[in-house]
Amino acid sequence: MNKDGYLSEVERRLRKYFSALSEGYKVPAEDRHRLEGFMQGAYFLGFATGKEMAELMERAHFAAFGKTIDARRTESVSQWQDSVINYARYDQPAYTRKKS
Repeated sequence: MNKDGYLSEVERRLRKYFSALSEGYKVPAEDRHRLEGFMQGAYFLGFATGKEMAELMERAHFAAFGKTIDARRTESVSQWQDSVINYARYDQPAYTRKKS
């Protein structure tokens, strides 16, 4: 396999991965690990640098989500913070809470 074919396959797998995530599917960890290994192979074989792999990943992510990885990460963090539950009530042991 040549460089162009390998990088096309990396991009195809990235698009498939991000597309599944954007549709709400939980992608198995094994698939993510295979993809990471495949990307590492491109780096190891000299087909792409780390920067080129990051750019490829950004393009595939943007195609699936319509936003950059950083923008989505920032959005996810802000959504998580809105739904934070205050567990302070449970700092006290249960047996002492039951008495009061």
